[in-house]
Amino acid sequence: MAETNETTAEAQTVTNVSLGSAEAPPTKPVPSKSDPEQIYRRGDFWFYFGCIVCGSWALGPIGAPMLVVGMLLIRKAQKAGFPIRPWTVTVVGGLILVDSAANGLAWGFDFFAHDTWVSRTLWTGYGQLVDGGFALFYNSGSIVGGLPDHGERALELATVLVAMPIRGIAAWGLLKMKRWGLQWSIVGNWMYVIIWMVYSANQYNNFEFRFGTSDFGVIGFWMVAGIPFCGPMILLPYLHTVNKELWT
Repeated sequence: MAETNETTAEAQTVTNVSLGSAEAPPTKPVPSKSDPEQIYRRGDFWFYFGCIVCGSWALGPIGAPMLVVGMLLIRKAQKAGFPIRPWTVTVVGGLILVDSAANGLAWGFDFFAHDTWVSRTLWTGYGQLVDGGFALFYNSGSIVGGLPDHGERALELATVLVAMPIRGIAAWGLLKMKRWGLQWSIVGNWMYVIIWMVYSANQYNNFEFRFGTSDFGVIGFWMVAGIPFCGPMILLPYLHTVNKELWT
């Protein structure tokens, strides 16, 4: 009986020693805000968010400081030694993201929310300055609302549901240095060229009542059909000639 008690005591002692000497599971280190990788991630977030807000028209002035903050944080991470993507890619991807957000959100409001006070105020004011059709005939003569130009309404639907989402997602992939992002950025910008050709031809056919009644007239036509659509003409040569091995 004494031997049994001694054996039990020894077993308890060994168990206690084993439990005491067991190491605690390693804990995951909490990332510091001063860590270059964390600075880069915050900068990327502010850059993406600022590009989208800049493309929202009315909130554009608010998005510009966000974009600048993002770029400054990315620059800070670079100075701290963190490897970042080329700045040319950042600028090109940002331009595509801003442009796709601007066209997608603006035409999206016109197509799906044309009866709201925001759309009526935005588009009728735009019509008085540039495109008189929006000032004279907005929300009249069409079962889908907006401008009673069926060709433009069909073009808006294709742009909002297909072309601009493709360009926006491709810009995100381009900035993440994904090969598919580069490939779809090329496809999306060529789609934009086709949209520009159709849109310009459609406006020219209705030139008198659209631009003959606006404040800017012919200049307004080139403001709408020329300047905003120069982006693909500038970006496509870069996208076709850049070193594709940079994207995984």
